[in-house]
Amino acid sequence: MTRLFLLAPLLLSACVEGMTADPAAPRMSQAGTCFAFVTAQADGTYTLTTGIGDGTKTPVGQQKTGLSAAAVDAAFAQENKIMQINPECLAIYAKDRSQAAPAAPTA
Repeated sequence: MTRLFLLAPLLLSACVEGMTADPAAPRMSQAGTCFAFVTAQADGTYTLTTGIGDGTKTPVGQQKTGLSAAAVDAAFAQENKIMQINPECLAIYAKDRSQAAPAAPTA
């Protein structure tokens, strides 16, 4: 039981968006990491969150909500192009619709 109690925080921390298990991978909490990721919503739409990491655990980002699949794909592609040429982006963390986190269950 004690082992499970000590292991639980590690398992939960792996589920946090932008916090990868690979220490060499870009992280949103890293200053200079540009991020763009898609999350699915319960109503079937998608949300695109973008921003630049500032070194804090939860950096400020912008959200575009209520997007259809086609709209979120187009917006993600545009943001990804911008991140590729933006000199402020020291690293890039990007997850498109195919990697979107599922909608949170509603009670």
